Amino acid sequence: MDTKDYLNGKANDAYSYFGPVKKTKGYMFRICHPHAKKVEIIGDFNDWQPKKMRGYASGVFTVTIKEAKKGDRYQFLITDANDEVRKIVDPFAQEIIVEEKCSVVSDNSYKFKNKKLKTDKLNIYEVYMGSFLHNNPDDLIKYAKEQNFTHIKFMPVSEYINYKSMGFTSSGLFAYSKRYGSSLDFKKFIDKCHKENLGVLIDLDLAHFDCDPYYLKSLEEYFAYDYDDIKYSYYGDMNFDPTKDFTKSYLKSAVNFWLKEFNLDGIMLTNVENMIYWQGDEARGENDKWIDLLGDLIEEIHKNKALALASFNGIYKYDFDFDYCIDYSLRPIIRSMQDLPYKRDSYKKEINSLIGSDNSKKILGFNYIDSFLDEASLFMKINGSNDKYKQYKAMLTLLYSLNSKKLLFNGDEIGSDLTFSVYDNIDLDELSEDQVYLNDFYKDISKLYLKKEELNHVDSTTKLLDVEGYSLYAFIRSYKEKKLLVIMNFTDIDYEIKSPYDLVELINSSDLKYGGKGNINGKINQNETIFIEDFGACVFEIKK
Repeated sequence: MDTKDYLNGKANDAYSYFGPVKKTKGYMFRICHPHAKKVEIIGDFNDWQPKKMRGYASGVFTVTIKEAKKGDRYQFLITDANDEVRKIVDPFAQEIIVEEKCSVVSDNSYKFKNKKLKTDKLNIYEVYMGSFLHNNPDDLIKYAKEQNFTHIKFMPVSEYINYKSMGFTSSGLFAYSKRYGSSLDFKKFIDKCHKENLGVLIDLDLAHFDCDPYYLKSLEEYFAYDYDDIKYSYYGDMNFDPTKDFTKSYLKSAVNFWLKEFNLDGIMLTNVENMIYWQGDEARGENDKWIDLLGDLIEEIHKNKALALASFNGIYKYDFDFDYCIDYSLRPIIRSMQDLPYKRDSYKKEINSLIGSDNSKKILGFNYIDSFLDEASLFMKINGSNDKYKQYKAMLTLLYSLNSKKLLFNGDEIGSDLTFSVYDNIDLDELSEDQVYLNDFYKDISKLYLKKEELNHVDSTTKLLDVEGYSLYAFIRSYKEKKLLVIMNFTDIDYEIKSPYDLVELINSSDLKYGGKGNINGKINQNETIFIEDFGACVFEIKK
């Protein structure tokens, strides 16, 4: 790395220069702090006795410590112009002990044996790492494949202090969280995923950082806004200032670090509304400088031949160069399922608009927020008692029939009736009979999505059909000469529809093998009757 590039906001590999860099003997330590009067280092390697670092006109301070070795703890001592001394954690540390507020010399280099996944089909399994700590990592790989997921996306894995934040407020963007194990184990896990033809994605929340004075707040003059009304987010975190060159180099380097060092298939930039709008509030207007930097971050991801993904809290209408974005497009579905069945017809206009829209650049699905808000999982939000599993299958049919990429949060594939909590592990082995039936249906509907080009091809099309009935939806998914008919009933009334086509039924949520009543259609000739029971859903292949 060229120091001038870092100072001018043009560096994307600062992690290879700052922090501990292995030498023939020991390690060289570097930190950039142009306004510091003096910088010293303390650690296990010098009995925690201050050793002065050599300063340069660029603001870089450096020292080589031959006694330093992997696993040594250390801190920097910063003396400012007023002779006040502060202890800080290395902003480029790749390992941090949060409880001790110290950096750790880390050298978890790994040579990957398997290449990244190449596929246009995305069925993403969103995972909170803490929910699977009691599992063998190989079990998660096997499970994801059995469930027909193409990618596992982990919620933030960089180090953080507040457990309840789930990692969305980082205290060290380059450090893999020790609460999840070692970065070396995570790299080996990613390599195994690629061997099994599974992609791996992670969330990165780059809009703000933790306010603990031992971490990036100690360098706020280089990273944060100078004005208090925009320095802090609505959640009390400190906002990165995209106009500052240190911010530009730091964040671009963070993106490259995770993609290069962990061989990831992509990064999801989370809560991008906090970048696009001032304080994440659309009413305050667009933040042009953040929009510019966001474009640079997307470019860095694409340079690594990885997917640039985004999550947006609202309805995403921008035209950034993201490959795909997940937003709140499915919220009308959730709202309708929370309502009484006889009231759901009032959502028909919104849901028909969703079905008929071009969603080919979106990831549609249900993420952790849908199992976290209102202290109710996605399954718990459905109105009803004995028929909730039937309704859930119909909702899954809609999701996997839309012209989009897919995402589900861990537990939604089994209809988990537990509110998501960072303190609980998820047990995917102890399922009720209803959950087994539901999961069997999920595996078949997701398999159908991956198999049929009419459902997964980017150039597939959707044609809405005008059918009579409350909360009854029908549409045709087409690719070239191949066509599928999808029908869903979101109310508690049975329907009979005269078929305009010769049909072969591919899947029906009422099938006995899914715990249904067995009211399936099988093969139907033109002008014969299609039967859709209450809360039923089915997909047909159109023969003529």
